Amino acid sequence: MTRTTNSEASTILTHLFSTTSFVGIDFGSGPNHHLLYFKRGDDHEAWLSIEGPWHVHTADTLFDEALQLQRLIELRRERVRHVRLGDEYPHLELTFESGRTLFVNGFHEQFESWQAGDARPLGGDEYLLVAMPQGELAVFVEEEA
Repeated sequence: MTRTTNSEASTILTHLFSTTSFVGIDFGSGPNHHLLYFKRGDDHEAWLSIEGPWHVHTADTLFDEALQLQRLIELRRERVRHVRLGDEYPHLELTFESGRTLFVNGFHEQFESWQAGDARPLGGDEYLLVAMPQGELAVFVEEEA
């Protein structure tokens, strides 16, 4: 594990998610725990594990869980147009072709908020990026033999 800068993390996230399509979701044990799958072409897969608060931005201001899950599912097969990482904390924003934005909170006192990688199941061939407790960002890489 190595700590990483916001700039390096933004580059990794752009590589992982830019122009990918949201293709699936696994539901976790709680209302904020979900695993999202993304795909670009035939050879690029990425995933995002959300373990903290999230929501899909739209013009209205309703934020109940059922409505948010419906909005998330409506993003299926949409491509990610823009990836943004917060400046102070690693809040993650994925903006889709429709203009809707998935916001994932990047700060928790004790727990990881989200993880992103490029291999199933929940690993990384090249990249495994984690929003650590206290707003730290870390990249996990395999040790060379």
